[in-house]
Amino acid sequence: MAGTTLRITMLGPRGVGKTSLLASMYNEFDVAVRNMGGLTLVPSMETSRILSERLAELKRQTQVLSSEYDSGGTGVSGTAVSREFLFELGLIAKPLEIKLIFTDFPGGFVAIQPQTVLNFIHEADVMVLAIDAPALMEQKGRWHETINAPRQMTDLIKRAVQEGNETKLLLLAPIKCETYLQSPQQSAELLATVKDRYHPLLSFLSADRLPNRIAVAITPVQTLGTVRFDRIEKAAEGLKFFFRKIPGQGNYAPMYVEEILRYALGFSIKKYLDDLSWFRRLFKLTRPFEHAIRKMAAERKESNDGFQILQGKDLLNLKH
Repeated sequence: MAGTTLRITMLGPRGVGKTSLLASMYNEFDVAVRNMGGLTLVPSMETSRILSERLAELKRQTQVLSSEYDSGGTGVSGTAVSREFLFELGLIAKPLEIKLIFTDFPGGFVAIQPQTVLNFIHEADVMVLAIDAPALMEQKGRWHETINAPRQMTDLIKRAVQEGNETKLLLLAPIKCETYLQSPQQSAELLATVKDRYHPLLSFLSADRLPNRIAVAITPVQTLGTVRFDRIEKAAEGLKFFFRKIPGQGNYAPMYVEEILRYALGFSIKKYLDDLSWFRRLFKLTRPFEHAIRKMAAERKESNDGFQILQGKDLLNLKH
């Protein structure tokens, strides 16, 4: 049984694709850590069931739809209730050493149960704000406010930070970025647009002493990998975002989803190892496990393909 718990809260409006992002991260973990000293991520049975179903749906989208598909959060319905996804992390054939809890809650909870959401954030080491990239980028961001609710997300994070004094990592994670990461110029445009559209939040977090305890990075994700944005249509049930399959490419092939775990694990391990002197004595992380986490975190993207650490780099760098 893992000795301690690290909490990661998934933020973003309902249907933007938070659970799909988590499913892809889980699916790609073994590939990301193939040469990382035998790291393994073991889900609870319920987490495995939920994410396996979501993965099957994501894969089906690129297998059965030969030309295009519509997406209201990567084509799957949003989470209707808050959920905790439980994992344990350790080395293969060794006792598992850390428990990871990812909390995903409906976007509507912000209005209906604001204190519950604030409690999720207060308890979390890492916040992942999922951003629908086509809504952000297409038609000069015409649908950004409608889909991503940046003002609501900004106010939520500001209140949580204002009320607490914990050290945290915020990852701004544009998802469904396949169309916007095909060249250095496109990646730079995506990065600049995120900074511009979330300037009120970033300005608040960079003020006074907050950079000493709040690290912020932009970590774009290609959720499916083999599609490109095609068009937006209005329908009776709302907006539909259509994507087209790239001829000659394979099926489900997400990219960069593992980077979120590189950031989150590196930050969390540093926080507990460096900031809490009793951690080693109480939980006794093994040196091989610690070395594997350090290696994984050291290989994160920081300054290309739309990635950038905006502040708090010292909070992310593990000491050797």
